[in-house]
Amino acid sequence: MLTLTTLRRVAIGGAIAMVTSAAAFAQSTILVVDTTKAYNDSAVGQHIARQVETMAKSTGAQLSAQATPLESQKKNLELQTDGKSEAQIRQDAALVSQLQTFQKSALKLRQDTAVAQRELQMTEAKARQLVSAKMKTIIDQIARERNADVVLEKQLVIYGEPADITATVLSRLNAEMTTVPVVRERIPVDRTGS
Repeated sequence: MLTLTTLRRVAIGGAIAMVTSAAAFAQSTILVVDTTKAYNDSAVGQHIARQVETMAKSTGAQLSAQATPLESQKKNLELQTDGKSEAQIRQDAALVSQLQTFQKSALKLRQDTAVAQRELQMTEAKARQLVSAKMKTIIDQIARERNADVVLEKQLVIYGEPADITATVLSRLNAEMTTVPVVRERIPVDRTGS
């Protein structure tokens, strides 16, 4: 059985360990950085946003050019099918063919839109990866310079006021990287229907 003396020794040992670890934690250098703010406010982040926005506008214009004739076709088909039963529509081979062609074109437009959105997301993500790598290098440098034990994302801190290095990261990022290649990523699309 445990004696009272043994229990005291265990309790005292636990208390000493807690005080020692609390003291060690209190002496730790903790830095925080808001990487989202540093990215969004940086020259390179704004460059990427502008490039992707330009690509999105161009893609939107292309998709709009595809959609305009479809709108006319849709209105024309609505006029042709107005007041007709499903059986009457099925009996009109020319109308059925027009409806099928319209459905295929509308499906292609939806697919093209989805592909374009995914390509723009991939394009931005690839450019952001280059910035993230540079930002990590800068954060590592600052952490070494300030003898930091830990660097946290600012939004993760619930309590305390660790040193915020966001402005320093932003300044160095602007000094070291103002642009990156923003090249439209393409998803291979099988147009053969197989």
